[in-house]
Amino acid sequence: MKLYVGGAHQGKAAYVKEQTGLSPRLCTPEEALSAPAVDQFHRICRTLLEREEDLGQYVDRLLAENPDAVILCDEIGLGVVPLDPFERRWREETGRALCRLAASAERVERVVCGLGWRLK
Repeated sequence: MKLYVGGAHQGKAAYVKEQTGLSPRLCTPEEALSAPAVDQFHRICRTLLEREEDLGQYVDRLLAENPDAVILCDEIGLGVVPLDPFERRWREETGRALCRLAASAERVERVVCGLGWRLK
């Protein structure tokens, strides 16, 4: 699995297409279990939390069922801490999910201004 993170609108999708030849696409949580390149993983996390599903179990399933996936995710944990408890939980649990994905990934890159910076 390859993981690409960065701020919104920083050129992650174009960078991934250039590097891998894959076009990341928006997916439902179910579609992401078999998609070659998943865009906006943070939205999948939000959907699962809204459904009151266990995000940790989902990450384990994603790693098991789609080990070659390319995952793109916006960095959503920076900036002002939201007052809304759900918004805080979403950011915290997405961050934890990304840590688990990064630990298992063969490659992790941060993309800023369309430029990749390899972390792993």
